[in-house]
Amino acid sequence: MDISPRLVDAVQTAQSEHIQLRTAGTGSKRQWLPGSGGQLLVTTEHVGIVAYDPAELVITARCGTPVKEIVSVLAQHNQHLAFEPPQFFGSGTVGGMVASGLSGPARPWGGSTRDAVLGVKLCNGLGEVLNFGGRVMKNVAGYDVSRLAAGSWGALGVLLEASLRVQPMAQSTATLSFEMDAAAANEYCRNLARSYTPLNAVWWNNNQLFLRLSGSAQAVEQKISDLGGHRRLSDQIWRQISDHDHKFFKATYSGGPDRTGHKLWRVITPPGAPLPEHYDVQNFAMEWAGGQRWWWHNDSARVQAYASEVGGWAHVKGEPQTVDETPGKYMLAIKQAFDPHGLFLSPMERGITHAD
Repeated sequence: MDISPRLVDAVQTAQSEHIQLRTAGTGSKRQWLPGSGGQLLVTTEHVGIVAYDPAELVITARCGTPVKEIVSVLAQHNQHLAFEPPQFFGSGTVGGMVASGLSGPARPWGGSTRDAVLGVKLCNGLGEVLNFGGRVMKNVAGYDVSRLAAGSWGALGVLLEASLRVQPMAQSTATLSFEMDAAAANEYCRNLARSYTPLNAVWWNNNQLFLRLSGSAQAVEQKISDLGGHRRLSDQIWRQISDHDHKFFKATYSGGPDRTGHKLWRVITPPGAPLPEHYDVQNFAMEWAGGQRWWWHNDSARVQAYASEVGGWAHVKGEPQTVDETPGKYMLAIKQAFDPHGLFLSPMERGITHAD
């Protein structure tokens, strides 16, 4: 059955009893959702792949289906989710993947989670089961409401299933590493962007730059020859970065810096934006060819000022973020259209930061 009677009944009961709900799968995104409140509605029993035709490059799955199951099934047909969603040690679900909108290291080249969403089925705050989008690549019937679900963190309703665009895997993939400081790495990535390079992941931290090349075997081997660097035997670092299991994301680790009083800031900037002054190389990292930067810091004003100076924005991972008046007005209007009685906790009520 594509619709879970238990989930729909739970929403309808909560509506009649004026109870707020907080949806969750396995809880794999606790680091992004520190907030509580509301009655917990668990979706993990609603599992299974509804439809998948490799020739159509679309897969549809229920909300509780583990992301690792989707990845495994796609790999059998040499396909993948190009936005490289975090799996959080194999416990992440399809519902959480779409609702959070989080994307991995391949985001600038493979697109975002939102870009891959073709359709969703959800139960809104009135207990109605609604379908948006579809299971085809081209769907122009009305506003693309399905993409609003990506990054909504469950504020619009209970996500029951999602249809996602998939892509063929690259023929060859290789990871290279280089020793260079952040300024050199920033300029190096800008130069790569000006030339043809089969690049699909970048990471810099502690004066080490990692590049992942992905494409035809000939193109990858040619670029390795052109760039030099040290070829890594394992690509495991990219899963560690995606799942935030890399030591950089840990508040403490053996031999690491003293981060007492520090918070982890996510800073979104234009690629190639100037670097901040006086940063600790162990407490600063760059992804997305410089478009996403991470900074452990104890001075909120300084980080916010830096983000503003370079035309970006910043927030602390796992803490609420204020929304400007204009976008906040539109977000509230959308929220009220789907959930007029405020049945589902909004992202700000749950203490959630922006996704991608």
